[in-house]
Amino acid sequence: MALETAFRRLSLLPVFIQTGNGEPRKAHWLGNKRTTPPQQDQNQGGPDDHSPRRPDPRGYRDLASITLGEVEDAFLQFKNQLVPSPVDGWIAKNYFCQLPLKRRGNAWPPLIFGRIRTMYPSDGYIQNVEEMEMYFPRNNAPPDVLHIHDHDLSLQKPIQTYCVGVRFYVSEEEMGDFSQSENIFIEKGFAPLYDTGYLDLLEVNEQNHSSLPWLHVIGSEWFASIPDSVQPEIREQLRNLVHWNSLIFNYHPKRHALQYLSLNEELDFNYGFTHHYLVAPQNTDQALKKVEESFAEIFMRGMDSG
Repeated sequence: MALETAFRRLSLLPVFIQTGNGEPRKAHWLGNKRTTPPQQDQNQGGPDDHSPRRPDPRGYRDLASITLGEVEDAFLQFKNQLVPSPVDGWIAKNYFCQLPLKRRGNAWPPLIFGRIRTMYPSDGYIQNVEEMEMYFPRNNAPPDVLHIHDHDLSLQKPIQTYCVGVRFYVSEEEMGDFSQSENIFIEKGFAPLYDTGYLDLLEVNEQNHSSLPWLHVIGSEWFASIPDSVQPEIREQLRNLVHWNSLIFNYHPKRHALQYLSLNEELDFNYGFTHHYLVAPQNTDQALKKVEESFAEIFMRGMDSG
């Protein structure tokens, strides 16, 4: 079977992706036209302020305590999981972003990377954001929370925003189910990466699996469509993914019940009797719920320093 990969252009929020006649248009960015400089945060000090900083009673980590090396380590840890957001510079809760900071002497790193916890206002335009809370990943520990104001950012420099990529091995019909929910996935910070073939899965091995997405949604109909002569190899590769700690969710809608075996049956996984057992969402809402919960658990657990 020829590789039939469908990296569909994601259709997030058609009101700013495309016009009514289907032609694409660029997002309109609202400028920040302040004419007076913002007041200094009393706890931040100026660029030459070397006075001791008091711990923030709200629990925020001081930006001055973060090194450029920490920022680089955090980005590299998640780099293979990230997909550029469908609109350049679009920012929203649960999106990862890399933001340039204004320099304050040598106190701050030149940029910061993390996952948005909340922001105000939340219209998606970075130029309009007055303040935000960002999760900053740490090794083997829950992330720190950063408090960032608009006057902390250097918006003359480019910003990068990302969704978390989720690999979908699905049939054309199963892909049709999820295409109706793409906007919801994107709004939650996840980008579906569709593949209706199987050849690339055969290329995965011990050396390159770390570059794969951590999250996979695999359809029962997709597996059933694979030629019988290849299915044993695919079964073994799926068991390998589980062994390598990839999270696999078996999309098995009720209409499949009398037509196709579930992946648990195909892989001889049995709840309560085998070490591994796959969660099997029956609709796209359940799939998104499990993707959200599982990634949040991984992220809040902290980076793997190994």
